[in-house]
Amino acid sequence: MFLIAVSFKSKGQSWILKFDSSQPESYIDCGNLDEYSTAEFTIETWLYVDNWSGNYIMANESWSEASGSVGFAFRFNSNGQLEMSIGTGDWEAVKSPESSIKLKQWQHVAVSVSTDNNVNLYIDGVPVKEGVLSGPMLRSTAKLFMGEGSLWKGRRLEGKLADFRIWNTARTSDEINANKDIQLTGNESGLAANWLLSDGEGDVVLDLTGQHNLIRGAGTSWVLKNFVVVEGSLKVLNSGRDSVLVSVPGELISDWQVTTAAIGGEFTFTNRDDHSAYLVYESQTSSYQNDTITIAAVTADATEIHTMVAVDLYDNKYQYYGEKLLDQIHKEFYNKSNGLYAEVIDASSQFVQGTSFVWPASHMLRALVNAWKVNPEKYESMFSNYLEAVEQYKTTKAGRTGFAVLPGNNGERFYDDNGQLMMPFCHIYDLAQDQTTLGNLKIAYEFNNGIRDSRYAIPQHENQLGFGMLFSMSVNYTSYAAAKLYQVTSDTRYLDEALAYYETENDYAVKIKDATTKLFNQASYYQNGSWSLDGIVNGLTQRGGGYRAYQTTVVIQNAILLYQITKEEKYLNDAHEMMTSCLDRWYTPGQGLSEISFWGGDDMIDALLDMYQETADQEFFTIAADIMDFLSANNRDKRGYYAGSYEDSKGKWNLHRTSLNPAEVGMMGQAAAASSFLNVAFNSENTPTAVSKLESKKTKLAVPVFPNPASRGSELRIQLSEKAGQVCKVSIYSQSGQMIQLFESRRVAGDGLITFSPAINIPGIYFIRITSESKSYQAKVLIN
Repeated sequence: MFLIAVSFKSKGQSWILKFDSSQPESYIDCGNLDEYSTAEFTIETWLYVDNWSGNYIMANESWSEASGSVGFAFRFNSNGQLEMSIGTGDWEAVKSPESSIKLKQWQHVAVSVSTDNNVNLYIDGVPVKEGVLSGPMLRSTAKLFMGEGSLWKGRRLEGKLADFRIWNTARTSDEINANKDIQLTGNESGLAANWLLSDGEGDVVLDLTGQHNLIRGAGTSWVLKNFVVVEGSLKVLNSGRDSVLVSVPGELISDWQVTTAAIGGEFTFTNRDDHSAYLVYESQTSSYQNDTITIAAVTADATEIHTMVAVDLYDNKYQYYGEKLLDQIHKEFYNKSNGLYAEVIDASSQFVQGTSFVWPASHMLRALVNAWKVNPEKYESMFSNYLEAVEQYKTTKAGRTGFAVLPGNNGERFYDDNGQLMMPFCHIYDLAQDQTTLGNLKIAYEFNNGIRDSRYAIPQHENQLGFGMLFSMSVNYTSYAAAKLYQVTSDTRYLDEALAYYETENDYAVKIKDATTKLFNQASYYQNGSWSLDGIVNGLTQRGGGYRAYQTTVVIQNAILLYQITKEEKYLNDAHEMMTSCLDRWYTPGQGLSEISFWGGDDMIDALLDMYQETADQEFFTIAADIMDFLSANNRDKRGYYAGSYEDSKGKWNLHRTSLNPAEVGMMGQAAAASSFLNVAFNSENTPTAVSKLESKKTKLAVPVFPNPASRGSELRIQLSEKAGQVCKVSIYSQSGQMIQLFESRRVAGDGLITFSPAINIPGIYFIRITSESKSYQAKVLIN
C-alpha cells in the first residue's frame, strides 16, 4: 500500500488529530463512559498507525479489590491484531487474526458489545472476530481516555484518528457499513458522541452531538489529513492498460479528475462506491517512460484533495512482469514492524506467518539485487533497507557467528541457509563494493568452512556434525563463496579451499555427483570407510539420493567463476556438460521448466545467464527468456502470483495456473519468479560479447559509432581524433565472438574520422574492434 502525500484547497474538512507516543500528554480525557453509554455500546473510528510503539485506541480499564478486572481496553498489538480486552472480574480478550491492522494505512475499526455479552470486532466494516464473554463487563469508575490506557499508562497511540464515534447500541456490520464513509448529522438515533477530530486549531475537540466537547492533550497536534490512498502504481506494457484503486476513507466523493498529466494516454475513472474509484489508464506509446499524474478527489462540499499517481510504461516485458510482481510482493508481504517479509499470506492477503525464514529471505534479497540492477533509482532504497533488515538473522552462539533460520536468535543455524545467503552477498559486493556485505559474506563463509571435516564435507545443520555427511547445498555454495573471496581479496587461502571443495564435490567416488547424469544428489555420507548415498545420522537412516536443479546449477556458476580466475578450459567444459544435463532433464522448449521455483527455477535462470555472459552464446539467453515467457503466459494465477508450492504437482514452472485462485501464497516462490524476470530483463539490455575476452579492459576504450542503428550496407563512421593520419585494423564480430569481417589496413583521416562499410546481411547486434599500436577501441552497433 502506497500512501501518497496530498495537498488541499482551503475549504472543507481537511484536518485530523495526531497522537505522539513520545509526548506525556498525547491523549484526550473523555470523562466517564456512563455519560455516553448504556449496558451495550459500539466504538468506531478511522485509525492510522505510524508504528507499534503505542497501541491504545480507547480505554477505561481498571482493577479493584472488590471486583477484580473492570472496564475495557480497545487497542491493537504489534502482531497487527485488533483487540477488545474486557474486565468481567478477570480479563477476557477478543482478538482479530494477526496482521489485520496495517502500519501506515487508514483503516476503519469498530467494536460492539451487546447485553448478551457478545463482542464483535470489525475492520473496514467487515467482521473479523466474534467472542462471547463469561459474564457482563463490570463497570469501571476510571476515566475514559482516547489514545491512552487508563490502568496501564505509557502505551500511548503513535498515529492518527479521525471521525471517532460512540453509540449506546451494539451496531451490526450493515449498520456500520451504512455510514462509516460519510459524515453524520449528530442527531442519529443511538449516537452518544461523535468527535470528527477535524477542528484544525485550538485545544477544543468538538462533539457533533453538542453534548461532549473535550480538551485535547498538549501532546496531540492538528495535521492535514492524507486520506487519498493509492493502491500501487500504473504499470503498462506495450500500449496496454492498467488500473489502480484510489480512495478517500471517511469522505463522500462527488467526482474524480485528472488535473495534470505529462504522459500521453487516456485516463478514466470507474466508481466502486461513494469514496473510491478505479483509475484506468490506456497508454498510447510502447516506449519506456515514467512520470506522475495528479488527480483530484472532489468532496460533496467541493473541496479538492489532490494526490499523485506514478505511471510506468515499459518496452521490456521482462522488466514489466518483474517489477509488477516485486511491487505486489512488497505491498502484500512486507512487514513494516521489522523490515522483513512475511513467509505466507492468506486469501485476504493477511499474514499467516509474519516473518519469513532466512532461506526465503535469501531469494528475496536476490530479487531486490536484480531490481536494483534494472531500476536503481526506484529500488535502491528498498534494497538497502532490506539488506540492513537481514542483519536480524545474524546470531552468535558458543563463540561462532552465523545466520539463523529466524531473526532474533531463534531456531537452528543451517549450513545450506548460510550458503544461500552467500550468493546474493557475492552479487551485492560485485555491484557496490560494500564492505559490510563483504564482512557478512566472510561471516557466512567462515561459519560453514569452520566446521568442515577432513574430506571437505559440511552437513545441513548443526546437529548433524560428526557423521561424515556432505550436504550438496552446504558445500556447493561454500565452494562458490571461497572462489569469490579469492577474486575479491587475492588471498590464496580462499583459492586453495575453493579448489578443494570443487574437487570434492565433482569426485564421482564421493557420489554426490552422479557419473552418468552429471547431476548432483542431495547428500552423501562417509561412514564405515566408504561413501554412500545412505547414512545413519543421530540414529536415523538418511537417504541422500535424488536430484533438484539448484543442487547442480550453483556448481555450474562455480565452474564459470573458477574458469574466470584460472583460465583453465576444464572448468568451462564442466559448466557446459552440467548445463546440458540440467536442460535435458528439466527443460522443454515452449513448456517452461519442470522444476519448482525455489528448488531450481531462479537458480536455473541465473546459471543460464551466467553462461550467456561468459560465452556470449545467444542460446542460453533464449532458453532463459523462453522459460519466463511461459511463466508470464501460463503460470500466473488470478491473484497475479506464480507457482510457489513445495509440492511438484503445484510448484513447478511448467504448470498452467491461470484459472487458479489459491487460498495461500508463499513469498519464496514469488521472490524466485521476480528475481528471474528481472535478471532476464537486465541481460536483455546488457548484451555480452566474446570480444571482451580478447584483451584487458585496461587497454580497450569504448567509442560511439554513427549511425546507430544502421541499415545493411550503410557506411559506418567512428571518430578517433587522437589517431588522425594513422593506420588501424578494424575487426567486426558477431555476438558469439565470431569474426565476420576484417579490414587489415584502414587509414584514419586527417580530421580523425575512420569509415568502413560492413558486408553484413543478417540483422542483429555486432561488435567493432579497432586496433592501433598499443591501444584498442570497441564499439557496438545494431544493424537492421
